[in-house]
Amino acid sequence: QQILLLNGHASEVCSLAVSRTGAFVLSGGMDRQVRVWERTKDIVFLDEERERELEEVFDKVDGSKRDENTSDVLLRAQKDGDEGLDADDETDEKPQSAAAVKQSILSVSAGDRIMEAVELADEESKEIAAFKKLQEDKSGDNRRAPNPMLFGMDPSQYVLWVLRSVKSVDLEQSLLVLPLKHVERLMHYLILLLRAGKGIELCAKISVFLIKAHQAQIVANRTMMTPLRELQTLVRMRTTEIRDTAGFNIAAMRIIARIANEKKNERINYEEKSMKDIWAGLGKA
Repeated sequence: QQILLLNGHASEVCSLAVSRTGAFVLSGGMDRQVRVWERTKDIVFLDEERERELEEVFDKVDGSKRDENTSDVLLRAQKDGDEGLDADDETDEKPQSAAAVKQSILSVSAGDRIMEAVELADEESKEIAAFKKLQEDKSGDNRRAPNPMLFGMDPSQYVLWVLRSVKSVDLEQSLLVLPLKHVERLMHYLILLLRAGKGIELCAKISVFLIKAHQAQIVANRTMMTPLRELQTLVRMRTTEIRDTAGFNIAAMRIIARIANEKKNERINYEEKSMKDIWAGLGKA
């Protein structure tokens, strides 16, 4: 039964803690804010709160009935918008981070999909390890059938497939929904993907964002030190490889463009020159 409605958080509340003495309550929301609610000596009457809530509902209904035409609706919306802007200017209660915005249904559902993918990948990894151990004991060469829940993919490849299916607009918000336990497991699969050289740009982007968002918790956990060092080394190595490859390709395209500009006015006589002579100087820098 709802007794009071306390306004303060800009998004959904995901955690709540009561002090030992009951003097205050701490609440944490998706807007990355922690608020303290102190107990007062004011008496709360349930009947009055219910009447107040009903009055607000009736006021909304009466207001909607009075808006008979489009002009009234537009004038009322403009008036409410101006009042809302004035109220926002007077109060300084804003989210503390640019990423701390109202969570949308799509971002929350994307976060749930990532958590489910990590859990399925963990279960599949355990089953693969148990199957390999069983095969070593029996000295058999039978292959394990692929898991249809993972569409026949490897655990790390399935996690990458789910991450790619999330829209880039909702990616950061969906990563903020993940609890710390799933963040650690996700970083494990990011390391595996970077080792294999798959999804380098996406894995590097997610790794940097997770470390920035959960820096205090990750640094405080000593078990994450070794994976963090390896992740740092892999991100630098793979991004350097991509940069070198892109630079090599750009340089090659410039050489091809320069040769094409030099020979664009030259007329080729196919009877006198063979194909080998035509492409003779193309590979020289």
